[in-house]
Amino acid sequence: MQLYVICINSLQHNLENALTGARIGRGKLGRATVAYADDVTVFLTESDEVQTLQKILYTYEEATGAEINMDKSRDLAIGGWDATKKIMNISYHEEIRILGFELTNRSNISNKEHWCRVISQVRSAAQYAYYRKLSIDKRFRFVHEYLLAKIWYSAQIFPIPIAGVRQLNSAISWYLWQGEIFRVPLSTLQRSRDAGGWNLTNVWAKSRALFIRRLRVQGQRVGTVTTAWMAKWNILTEVLNPLILP
Repeated sequence: MQLYVICINSLQHNLENALTGARIGRGKLGRATVAYADDVTVFLTESDEVQTLQKILYTYEEATGAEINMDKSRDLAIGGWDATKKIMNISYHEEIRILGFELTNRSNISNKEHWCRVISQVRSAAQYAYYRKLSIDKRFRFVHEYLLAKIWYSAQIFPIPIAGVRQLNSAISWYLWQGEIFRVPLSTLQRSRDAGGWNLTNVWAKSRALFIRRLRVQGQRVGTVTTAWMAKWNILTEVLNPLILP
């Protein structure tokens, strides 16, 4: 893998120099590629760049012996992109997955569909563990260390919808009390032990904090697309201020 990372650097360098990349407004800042391990995402903004991309990829294949896995490659047409313009005969899809996130040509749909999948996984895990004979304290531990652990990664990329929070809280309460008529409210369980609670994590508060922290970190990096986007919409200063939760 280390050797692959060294080799892939030359490919990214050539693509970044030859392609326009995703831009914010009319700014000059653009990003043509995003790579993680052996997954590489390329952004094209002009149809003329298709030939440029193909030429660079073919050259890289000839030089390194590496080959693109066509079965795993996907194209996604966003905005006014002409989907009849084929890129290396790769099929266009209405939805693709990148690093575990479902992406469509509309950000609000991407957010909704991704959280539907994540919440469904959490509810399935709660149902699977429902009949395990665990004490109440171990059930809380299971919620913290397994059920909720599934959502923190996603919360840093996609803002969690209110409806999703309600569904997660419902699944947590259902699992913790397992059919009991008397149920302590989650707001009470979220208190500290000294205050009569169980230190249950507040899903809404932590999800929001993780998302804002990610924006804050990205916004402090000079020359990134996220920084340019935040500056364009005048939200850079607000996000960089200390987070205050109600």
